[in-house]
Amino acid sequence: MQFADVILPLNLPRTLTYGIPLQWQDRLVPGMRVEVSLGRNKIYSGVVLQTHDFRPESYTVKPIRNVIDEDPVVYPLQLHFWQWVAQYYLCGIGEVMNAALPAHLKLMSESLLLWNETFATPPLNLSDAAFILAEALHIRKQLTIGEVRQLLEGKNTAKAINELLEREVATVAEILEERYKAKVERYVFLESLYEAEAPLNLLFRDLEKAPKQLALLMTFFQLRQQEAAVAVPALLKKASATAAQLNSLIDKGILRAEYIPVDRVGLLEQKSPIAFQLSTEQQTALEQVQKGWEQHNVALLHGVTGSGKTLIYVQLIREALAQGKQALFLLPEIALTTQVVNRLRAYFGDELGVYHSRFTNNERVEIWNKVKEGKFRAVVGPRSVLWLPFRELGYIIVDEEHDPSYKQYDPAPRFHARDAAVYLAGLHKAKVLLGSATPSLESTANAQQGKYTYVQLRQRYRGISMPDIEIVSAKNIQAALSPLLTTDLLERITATLSAGKQVILFQNKRGYAPFLICGSCGWVAHCKNCDVSLTYHKSTDKLHCHYCGTKSPPFRHCPQCGHMKIVARSFGTEKIEEELQRIFPKVKTARMDWDSVKGKNKMSQLIEDFTRGRIDILVGTQMIVKGLDFENVGLVGILSADSLLSYPDFRVNERGFQLMEQVSGRAGRLDGEGQVIIQSYDLKHPVLQWVKEHDFRAFYQTESASRQQFGYPPYSRMIKLTCRHRDEERSAQAATALAAELQQIEGIHIQGPAPALVPRVRNYYLQEIWLKLPRDNQFLRQAKERIAVAINMVLQKRGNSALQIITDVDPQ
Repeated sequence: MQFADVILPLNLPRTLTYGIPLQWQDRLVPGMRVEVSLGRNKIYSGVVLQTHDFRPESYTVKPIRNVIDEDPVVYPLQLHFWQWVAQYYLCGIGEVMNAALPAHLKLMSESLLLWNETFATPPLNLSDAAFILAEALHIRKQLTIGEVRQLLEGKNTAKAINELLEREVATVAEILEERYKAKVERYVFLESLYEAEAPLNLLFRDLEKAPKQLALLMTFFQLRQQEAAVAVPALLKKASATAAQLNSLIDKGILRAEYIPVDRVGLLEQKSPIAFQLSTEQQTALEQVQKGWEQHNVALLHGVTGSGKTLIYVQLIREALAQGKQALFLLPEIALTTQVVNRLRAYFGDELGVYHSRFTNNERVEIWNKVKEGKFRAVVGPRSVLWLPFRELGYIIVDEEHDPSYKQYDPAPRFHARDAAVYLAGLHKAKVLLGSATPSLESTANAQQGKYTYVQLRQRYRGISMPDIEIVSAKNIQAALSPLLTTDLLERITATLSAGKQVILFQNKRGYAPFLICGSCGWVAHCKNCDVSLTYHKSTDKLHCHYCGTKSPPFRHCPQCGHMKIVARSFGTEKIEEELQRIFPKVKTARMDWDSVKGKNKMSQLIEDFTRGRIDILVGTQMIVKGLDFENVGLVGILSADSLLSYPDFRVNERGFQLMEQVSGRAGRLDGEGQVIIQSYDLKHPVLQWVKEHDFRAFYQTESASRQQFGYPPYSRMIKLTCRHRDEERSAQAATALAAELQQIEGIHIQGPAPALVPRVRNYYLQEIWLKLPRDNQFLRQAKERIAVAINMVLQKRGNSALQIITDVDPQ
């Protein structure tokens, strides 16, 4: 007997073993999808992890029902990668599979209602709904549950199904439905009879009586000179003909039509490569990176904003492709993907693939297959590109490696793409380049300790100077002019626009007003599902919860005291945009935040409009911080530095420095004539001084010493455990019990349990436990195993069936 360990798309503690029927024992290999049953009736599609000869003793082995694939959809190195992610980030490998595979490669289980053939006709003594269903089932023999709902228009569906099942008129079965559908297009071909010259000449004479059909046929021959297969839409458009005229030619046996699968993801047009030459400093940095790779597999490229790191990336991708290998270019956000792709397509044409969540499910399957087949040799995208089935990676480039967007928060696996990329590169024996103008403390510490090669680019490309930064007091705001912008910033905006330059204003809060308060009694509008204030959005005239998505009408009267003194406090990007339109009515203003770029192409269109000068002032959240390259920006304004530096988190100074330094780097990238204005109440905050001087070294030394003193990363490992329950007391009790179990593990430091910063989200009460562990890898593996045991013990206690414990390794 042969057996297969199968990964199911479920949060199970381990894989399940199934028997391999004889007809598949010679062809079943790891990475193939198989159809298996779990429980009495449930059917799943799983991925084979490995095959072996060892029969499990703890349960009866079921046979594999069907093998779905001829070839594996996942390579062995990917399966190894999945196992590491599951082990390191303390989650089930089924959760990793769920995240990794495109939705349409995970077959959907569908319940079928089957007609019982022992009944010749539907019984007469049924209810009206059941009789209608029985009649349809008698004709069709089987119906999906979705079809049943459609037939009965959603009325009495469950009751009608149960009636047929009780009367044994029907039975229920489970099937797996393939959700990926190939896109097909109609093409026309000349019938073989008319490939010869004589019949063709006769045909032309016959068609002289039908001039429109003759014109259509002549257009067909013109298009066939360019393409072997002529698409129907192109033919009808070119000939200005109708479908009826084409069908006449098909009915006469002159042309024949076929439906042929076509790509949804069009190949990028190959343009003539843009010639470029690395500067002396860039060439030196590239050589240092390559030399460093002889000793270390990872290099950290610390280049100031505008130093031309992208050109080094392009050169490395070229080298990988010349060696017959693939290259992976990781970006933190989809927002960056659009601009980078527009650059890379000139160099790599149809060898460049793009992958991110804004593609449709069918498109993602096709991209997956193109990477697997090696058609896409360079791939760019956010963290999800790590799951693609690469054949042989040469280089992995992680741009803006410091960015917290590389961390997956929900759902599991809560992995960090930068760290996972380093492990993936090790499996492929590939090299990794981490790039950033403001490297994370973790990566900088690894470089300082000799684990990574450290390379610097200290100057901007072509010697362009860094922007001048001025810190102004937010107390200088004159409400008569503007309640949001200081007189200094207003003057600089006016001067910048007069000089024909563009302006970027950064505020890391979206919406119109982050909270509404009663001016009489101090009542604040809160979400009914979460312990957070509601944000007012003027565009929808509603209060929004940014945690659960709830929307509600704004309050006109205070529900606590009845007064009508409801006033807005603080300000978001929407309010800033409105204020700018009031002050500068003739200036084109736009906003870049989560609310304004929800559509598939809205982000790319907004970036293109700003790049081409169709927008004068761009207001945005941290979306505008992430490495975007705009040549004509003369001024950057940071409107509320204090809000960036007052968050209760040990990374607050690091995040604040990175955000302000990065957004400052958008100014003066072409001519060096850039200015930055930072509005703040605390002018002496040390982070502001480091940003003003672009002094990363001073920031790193001070922050590193503080982290080391208090035992925070990079001088320890951290794990956050969150107990989640709809009952507040149950959540607290479970967290206390979990902390008691964790106390048994020597060598770890426990903080908590305590309510989360937002203690209630979506009506779930959250209690957090933070663990500090030494950086020793062997200790870390053993501690994680014991932590997993402690979590399972608490979950298995009576009364905890509704409890959830969320594990976040290396929280950001």
